[in-house]
Amino acid sequence: MPTGQKSALRWVALVILLAGGFMPPLDFFIVNVALSSIHESLGATPAELQLVISGYACGYGVFLITGGRLGDLYGRKRCFLIGMAGFSLASLGCGIAATPMHLVLARIVQGSAAAVLLPQVLGSIRALFPEERALARAMSAYGIMMGMAAAIGQFSGGALIQWNPADLGWRTIFLLTLPVCAITLFLGWKVVPETGGGANVRLDLGGAALISLTLAAIVVPLSEGQGQGWPAWVFVTLACAPFLTAAFFRYEARLSRQGGMPLVDVALLRIPSFRRGVLVATLFFFTTSFYLLFGLYQQEGRGMAPLQVGLAIVPYGVGLFFGPLISAPLVSLRPKLLSIGMGIQVTFYTAVGALVAVGIDGAMLTGAVFLAGLGQGIAFPRLFATVLGDVPAAQGGVAAGITNSALQIGAAISVAAIGSLFFMVLGGGTGERAYAHAFSIAQWAATAGLFLAMLIAIPPRRRGMAR
Repeated sequence: MPTGQKSALRWVALVILLAGGFMPPLDFFIVNVALSSIHESLGATPAELQLVISGYACGYGVFLITGGRLGDLYGRKRCFLIGMAGFSLASLGCGIAATPMHLVLARIVQGSAAAVLLPQVLGSIRALFPEERALARAMSAYGIMMGMAAAIGQFSGGALIQWNPADLGWRTIFLLTLPVCAITLFLGWKVVPETGGGANVRLDLGGAALISLTLAAIVVPLSEGQGQGWPAWVFVTLACAPFLTAAFFRYEARLSRQGGMPLVDVALLRIPSFRRGVLVATLFFFTTSFYLLFGLYQQEGRGMAPLQVGLAIVPYGVGLFFGPLISAPLVSLRPKLLSIGMGIQVTFYTAVGALVAVGIDGAMLTGAVFLAGLGQGIAFPRLFATVLGDVPAAQGGVAAGITNSALQIGAAISVAAIGSLFFMVLGGGTGERAYAHAFSIAQWAATAGLFLAMLIAIPPRRRGMAR
């Protein structure tokens, strides 16, 4: 095949990969606005509603690293298609769920399938675009896709419930994604080239079990603790996480010395940009609490309908969408865009908290929400470019899985810790002012975590010049 045709084909493949990668974050955002409808339809308890969210997050977070490694070993296209098929079937299971527990189980399967699907998108991008300029453009497209998922997910969740086609209610948000999944699955099979795999290798089952247990010991208690009132098992499980982490790395080092193929090559941790990027990624998704708490403030504090709540968060998604578009041509600033984007985000996260605290809404609040999203949109593609830029293409999948796991751990910590702070400040308060006060304090706490991430993200040479 001529070189130009190959180059064109990889961009077509990128569009298909991004269409598949669009589904897991869309599903996260779209469900948030539907919880109240699920409660009324299925009679779900508050604990079961929490599991609808956290079950997906747990299945997703626990298996991400293993999912990434599966693509490296057995082929990213193959694992992308398997993950896409599993995600589609689980979405169907969610859409026809007859009981809350049926829905929760389908959500866990859906999250686990997403953990196989999503690392293949980033791993394939790293393999298909080895040149720095092309990789930067591809990662900008990935950031735009995430922005579209945020904007479309929040808005369409509220819009579909209010529209209620065929009287399906909340089930529409799962069932209407099935045609898109089917088309993506077919085109992925036909067009996306295979990267990774091909060698006579097998999965490091011991490492996969240990890392899954480690991630479960972090993600599950943080996701479930708040809803259950922080029982003792939460703290016992969290206390096991450092020991499981140490056991995992000892096991991987021993396997490597014996000539085996470990799940995570410890050489990855010797790459400075990878280490720094993973730490930044963990703190970067402290932003997750914003989506949940801003929606709660609007819905419970201000009494807004689901469609209005979706519309209120749309400016953030629009900012996420335009951030990569604006920053992509800024080639000379590329090494600094991660810290610049987070600087913008920190500034306007602080402003959003202040505006809500003093009761200012309308155009000023909408503008601050948009600019906060714009900052995240500028930073997000550079985060992945920072993490994956120096990683060998053969390990792109597992590196992407580690990065996504770091993001999920940060999200779980944010929702658990910042969410608990919100409800502690709220106490028994009701009405807009009580919710505004609780939201502002929680928002500033999340911003502090993001500010720390911004400091870590500053390129080392710049820090040295500052000294």
